[in-house]
Amino acid sequence: MAYKIAGIDVHKKMLAVAIADVDVVGGWRFEHRQVGTSPNQLRALADWFVECEVEEVVMESTAQYWRPVWETLERVWQPRHRQDAPVGSRAGALHLAQAQSNHGSRGRKQDFRMRND
Repeated sequence: MAYKIAGIDVHKKMLAVAIADVDVVGGWRFEHRQVGTSPNQLRALADWFVECEVEEVVMESTAQYWRPVWETLERVWQPRHRQDAPVGSRAGALHLAQAQSNHGSRGRKQDFRMRND
């Protein structure tokens, strides 16, 4: 059984997005995209997550740039505990990680390199 999770590195004018398709048996596959932050691009991102059947989204941001991303995705991923969620709505989980509280090790960044395909 596969489990899909998305990670978003939020910047002011760009989002670095990766979807991990993790197979419980032991394999995985990553899909990467660079996405803009306009409302239309954020809606397209949410549609891509639904199309890929992403079950969980984790975003990291040091500033307030995460808010419009969160608000757009929240319309798609209704909180699991809400009783008034529309029938057929996509349920999932959104998580926000603040980089200031999750310090990485010093040295070179380990972010994936974006390719323009």
